[in-house]
Order: sequence, then C-alpha cells, then structure tokens
Amino acid sequence: MNIAHFSTEDVSGGAAKAAYRLHSALREQGRNSWMVVRNKKSDDDHVYQVPPLPSPLRHTMLNRLKERVPVLGEKPPRANYTYNFDLEPDINQRMLFTILPTRGPTRGRTRGPADGPANEPGSIDIICLHWVSRLLNARLIRRLYDHYQCPIVWTLADQDPLTGGCHYSFGCEGFTKECGCCPHLDSNDLNDHSHQTWLRKRRYFSGVPICFVAPTGWVMKRVLQSSLFGDHRVELIPYPIDTSVFRPFDQRVARDLLHLPFDKKILFFGATYLEDRRKGMKQLIEALNRLAELVESENKIKRGDLFLLVAGLNSKWLMSQLPFAGKYTGHINDEITLALAYQAADLFVCPSIEDAGPMMVPEAMLCGTPVVAFDGTGAPDLVETFKTGYLAAAADAHDLARGIYALLTSGSLEAMRAAAREASAKTHAPSLAAARHAELYQSLLGR
Repeated sequence: MNIAHFSTEDVSGGAAKAAYRLHSALREQGRNSWMVVRNKKSDDDHVYQVPPLPSPLRHTMLNRLKERVPVLGEKPPRANYTYNFDLEPDINQRMLFTILPTRGPTRGRTRGPADGPANEPGSIDIICLHWVSRLLNARLIRRLYDHYQCPIVWTLADQDPLTGGCHYSFGCEGFTKECGCCPHLDSNDLNDHSHQTWLRKRRYFSGVPICFVAPTGWVMKRVLQSSLFGDHRVELIPYPIDTSVFRPFDQRVARDLLHLPFDKKILFFGATYLEDRRKGMKQLIEALNRLAELVESENKIKRGDLFLLVAGLNSKWLMSQLPFAGKYTGHINDEITLALAYQAADLFVCPSIEDAGPMMVPEAMLCGTPVVAFDGTGAPDLVETFKTGYLAAAADAHDLARGIYALLTSGSLEAMRAAAREASAKTHAPSLAAARHAELYQSLLGR
C-alpha cells in the first residue's frame, strides 16, 4: 500500500507534527508512506518539498491563473480572524503530480520481480490530506484525485475544509447551510466570498470519495453538521503523540533542569499565540484572579505557594495581569523541553474556548500531569473531573478557578497522575494510531 500525505509543513506546528508522526509510525510498521509539503524542516528523505515559485515566475503564473480562475481576479475581502480564501498557492503546482517516485499503477495485480523492492512505490493507493493551506486549494485537491484516482482521507485540524473559509466558526452555523453573511468577513451579503467558496468546494469535491478523520469528538460533531460533507464517512482517530518523549518523569529533576522552584505548586499553561482569542487568555486572567480570592478566603493554601509557568509568543504582557509569581519561557520549540515543562507542573491549565484539539491536553496527560480545561473543545475526550483532571463549564472562568483550587487542595493528585497517563496512552500511542489508519485505508480499498 502506497500512502501520500499532503501537509503545508512537516514538523512545524501542531497539525504538521501530528501528520509527520503518523507518516513515521506508518513507515515503522512497514508501510510505504511519503509526505509532500510546502515547507520542509526535517531531514527525512521520504518528505518531498514543493517550493514556492521564484518571484518573476510567480507573478507570471498567477496572472495566467487569474484568467482561468475568475475568483483570483477579485480582491478578497478583509477577514477579522484567521481565514482561508481558497486562492491559488504560489508553488510549482506541476511538482504536486511528479514529485513522488511513482512508476505506474500497481493496484489490482500481484507485485512481481520486475517491480523492484517492496519499499519502492508504484501508484498512490491513498491520498492523506492534513492541514494544507497555501499548499492545496479545492481545485488542486480535485486535480490530485483525478490524477491518482484513489480514496482521500482528510485528517481535520480545524473547520476550514467544512466551511466557506473560516478555520473556526465561533458558534456561527453558516457551514451547516451554504455559508454567506460571514461574521469573519463582517458581511451581511448572502452571496459573499464565503458562499462563493462554499459553492466552489461543492463543485470541485462532487463525486470525490473523501473520508474524514476526526482527532477529537469536537471535530467529529462538526463534520456531521457540515452541509458539504455531513453524508461522508468520518472516523474518530486521535492524533499520534510520541510516548517516548511525553512520559512521566521525576518532577524534581524536571524542575531542576528548568530552574523552577521545588517548594511551589506549579500551574503550567501555554499556546503558540497566547493573544489568539480562541486560546482563552481573557478567561484565564479572570479565573486566576478568582483563584487568588479563593486562596485568600479558604486559607487551605497560601498565595505564595502558587507559581505560574507560561509558554507562548509575544506574551510578556500577560504576566503583569496575573496575581501569582511565575516564569515566562517564550515559545517552546523543542519537544523534550516542552515535556519537561509538563513534568515539572502539578497541573496543566488549558483555557481554550474553541479548539479542535488542543494537542497540549493529551501531551500533558501522557506526562502524568492532570489537566483543567473547558468543556466545548476536544478536552472532554480525555479530561474526566476528579479522575484525570477537571472539566469546567464552557468558557466559565469561575468554574475553571474552582477546578484548579479543588485539585490543588484535594490530596489526590498522585492518583490522578497515573489515571491521566493511562487515559492518554490508550488512544494517542503512535503505533495504535498508525494501525487504526492502516485499517481504515484497507477498508477504503476494499481489502
């Protein structure tokens, strides 16, 4: 079986790391797996890069494409949040169909001596799409299907494939209809860019056998609600996470390596962009200030006993608004350092209010760190109150504070550590995820 993964990045960003972990796990199980990416950062010989066009050629090709694809002749509107306008990627598009070392069709016949080694590809049997913004748009996905004529499996990192462009709908139900009047575009027009993109997706994806993989129940629910793909097959398969890196470790050693205090209760939280409203920093600030009030009034622990560990980009502003002492690390790129941060903490706090994951929840739990998080994201798949952490009511800052305080004063954190690790390992081990994906691919191929 020959599997081709398409992802904007290979190892930069949560969705890319998940795609690369799956690709690696499939290869470890003896599967023929390759990745095609726009930006390659790994040294993996089985990852192929389709680079951006050189500037002069880029402008020439884009002008030609504008003549063939009318939407490119229009200036896209402004969006008030992250948005995919489904424009033509400025890459060498021909390489998408020639870069993989294929030698002609192999499906339906037995491999013979002339076919070469078993780990060399013939035709592609399964196309796996991941987060593909700026690598593929709807038209190119259709061309990939027409070229390879094989099933497509699309692992969703957000809502973008289901909508007229928004990565997260923030409660808007336009994607359950035909989009239009898009709040991300500040639009009152039923025929706006979001509706035109919805129509374009419907046209290009018509008749294409796409099966969706939802990494969390939150994502699965939205696939089933989707007007574009609600009748397509969807499977719940959690992201693979490296259990050799994210694992329990001596807390004192982890704190020593990160120069953190030994005698404090440490709360760790973070995100790549803490200013992103999805990540719930507004709710977290309110929750931690409420926690300070609980500490003062209940008198079971002292304010000075709590210490904050904060990771993320451009967020020193946040520390000045929090009522406890702490340390700001900046963005943590290295997985081992990130694992040490989880291992050093007593609790991981995830205040995300809209999230297909978040990936940090299962990572923290694999390290044996209980999690306090909001309902309404992917967290409910793993977080069970007073067993693996605390699940607060969606976006309820006071309930988040109550959960943090309850766990810190419960005296049962050690039992929760073991339960958290066990719950996450059962679903996120790379070998398990790869095996479930392989079973899915075989079922799609009718084997």
